[in-house]
Amino acid sequence: MHGALQNFHDRMKNIAEFYPLFRLRELRKYQEYDLLALGVGVMLLILEHMLIGRLESDHQDVARFLREVIAKSYHKQMTEEESRELASYLLSNLRNDGRPFEFAYRNLEAGTEDKHSFHLIENGTYHVASGQIRFKLSDAGLDLLFKTREMYKELRITISQILLRQQIEKGVFEDAIRTVSSLGLDVRQLREELSRMKMAIKRDVSQFSLPAYEAMLTAIREQFQKEKRMFDDLNNLLRDTRSHYEQRGSGQEERTLNQLVEISQRLNQVMNLHNKLLLDKLDLQGMVLEALEEGIVQGFRSKVNFEREFLDPILQTGTTLENVKRLIEPMFTLNVKKRFNIHKALAPQPVPRAAVAEVEQKVDLAPDAAVEANDALQKLKVIRDERYKGYLRMMFEPLLTEQSLTLQEVLSALPPDRLYDVVNARDFYPFLVQLHQMSPIQFQLDDSTKAKILDGDETNLPFLLIRLLEEAPDLELLGTVTITAEQNAVALAEAEWSVSNFRFYKEGLYV
Repeated sequence: MHGALQNFHDRMKNIAEFYPLFRLRELRKYQEYDLLALGVGVMLLILEHMLIGRLESDHQDVARFLREVIAKSYHKQMTEEESRELASYLLSNLRNDGRPFEFAYRNLEAGTEDKHSFHLIENGTYHVASGQIRFKLSDAGLDLLFKTREMYKELRITISQILLRQQIEKGVFEDAIRTVSSLGLDVRQLREELSRMKMAIKRDVSQFSLPAYEAMLTAIREQFQKEKRMFDDLNNLLRDTRSHYEQRGSGQEERTLNQLVEISQRLNQVMNLHNKLLLDKLDLQGMVLEALEEGIVQGFRSKVNFEREFLDPILQTGTTLENVKRLIEPMFTLNVKKRFNIHKALAPQPVPRAAVAEVEQKVDLAPDAAVEANDALQKLKVIRDERYKGYLRMMFEPLLTEQSLTLQEVLSALPPDRLYDVVNARDFYPFLVQLHQMSPIQFQLDDSTKAKILDGDETNLPFLLIRLLEEAPDLELLGTVTITAEQNAVALAEAEWSVSNFRFYKEGLYV
């Protein structure tokens, strides 16, 4: 409970700043207008003047603004005197006649009564010639208006990522744990929003404009790539920070290391959720295109009279057979059923020859040859799968006793004969590329996830990894392994080939 009420005073201060605006609706004068909306408009006017270099506004500015807004929104023309009176009334209430607003509340965190005093609009300079006071927004007024700006959920994720990076760099790990939890909530809310969009598309796809939708998809894709790069940077920063504290070797750093482990585990969960966003967005894209196509078909069926719109003009204008064929071809199915043509009984019949029998005999043997070819491909696949499982075992078994290893360290531990076979095998290098693309690799998978991973002809590393876990269950202790490319490269096979010196890092409990 105490953690939920942390910074309760600051949150109530943010809420209190909206209190004077809602109090405008309780006033009895000018009930024909929405005084809350007009009050926000007056504050936005003062803010605009401050942004363009006019640090202050006076009664005349506010009166002129109110006169124009009411003429446009209420279609009512006010005199200058009426607009000045309304401006004075609004400014008086927004300024509380020069006194600070006081918002009293119960501070649940401290268990005491508390109060927040603030101004929305402050007095500026006094203009001697006109005898008027000029006004400007206070810090609380500026904060209030900036809080009303819409913050898209994608930007919320980016801002949380920036905040998390600063907290890790400054060593504020307790706050970083809360920020990671908040980041996970933002990602889950974004997934829920995509689910609501899918439901809206199913109900009515006509509300989506195709050009606007394509622009939205492009923006989403770019934002997703930026967020993924920032997640990768955060993961690298966490790894470097943990390595720094591990090198100290002090017993006092145990609590810090445990916090870093917790941050790393939660961040990996958030990254997995974030990766699922891409699949959600691809599903959304396919659903929109399918719904749009179905809508076009339905519109064609309901609004086009084929006989009147197509058949009558064809008969009246004498359209060529070629154009008629182009018109009706899309309405026929591609798979045409074979039928016997009765007219072929009267057509000349070819006389069979011996050569034809030989051709037929060859055709009869073709299925057997295809079976033999498939058997050969299957044997090659079995050999390749066994080699890939050997590579997987070679890469991940050393991590059972080590926290982090590079590719060069793994290879240097191999016997000379095995090392020669590995670095001279051409399938070892595409294996490394596929393995890097799979990062981060989860070694603890539930049965439902394993059932969804199927074998394939080419890129079947996830399937082979599951088979390896069945043969060596101890590998599940690895938890999650991240694979990153180091700056330096490793020369293999007598410097004939070079490859990035990949680093394999084991995430999980601190060892």
